Amino acid sequence: MYTATMRYVFKKESFSRGCAEWKETVFKEAQKAEGLIRMQFLVAEPVALAMGTWREKSDAEAFMRTGVFKKLMEKIATFTETEPKSEIWNLDSFFEK
Repeated sequence: MYTATMRYVFKKESFSRGCAEWKETVFKEAQKAEGLIRMQFLVAEPVALAMGTWREKSDAEAFMRTGVFKKLMEKIATFTETEPKSEIWNLDSFFEK
């Protein structure tokens, strides 16, 4: 599995709007994505953390090539305090009940 995160720091007055735009733009595209296992969006105002877990790195890369991130940034550029920060994670251990 391959997990990538993107951390967004929104302006306080734009937090709700930024989160709504993220969900509208990314979740819609993610539903069509090959190899997606799970897409999560965690919030702790003014920060949001998007987390996508994929079967393979190539699946995540294919999703990014759809232009979804560029489209999202066009919508939320004025809502953010800083540029979104991407991080890559490797699954070390897992428990699910």
